[in-house]
Amino acid sequence: MTPSGLLRPVALFAVTASTTLLIQAGGGTAAQPAADADPIEGVWDFTVTRRDCASGAVLGTQKATSVFHRGGTFSNDNSTAPGTHGAMFGSWKRGSGSAYSVNMVFMRFNADGTLAGAQKVQRSMTLAVDGNNIASAVVARTLDTAGVVTAQGCASETGVRVF
Repeated sequence: MTPSGLLRPVALFAVTASTTLLIQAGGGTAAQPAADADPIEGVWDFTVTRRDCASGAVLGTQKATSVFHRGGTFSNDNSTAPGTHGAMFGSWKRGSGSAYSVNMVFMRFNADGTLAGAQKVQRSMTLAVDGNNIASAVVARTLDTAGVVTAQGCASETGVRVF
């Protein structure tokens, strides 16, 4: 076989091996729901209504996107200015029936970029029968850098499945 004739089988092998590795890593196929998947797993868009905890008066609204990962981990982002907080991580757990609880935490920053503390958020959620809508009650606790609670906030939210 000539050197140029040898290149074709080597190139074919390289492409085949690369494609196989991508497929095995999940890069070549769309995510497929597993038979044991929990109904909450996936990506959700939320409209969050911040409320005064005592009176229930509306203080404002914001958008959020949440990802419920298989196995109970959770990540979230929202429309709050990114310079004021870090990434949001947490865990979720299914209760009885269509009830879920989520606990998450993120770091907060002062205007000058220094650490202001953290915020711990608890969400009590109810998944609708259709599996594509969700409603939640939210309690957030603001902590200083020593871990002392300095404020508490409340919210309600509604969510719609993205995928």
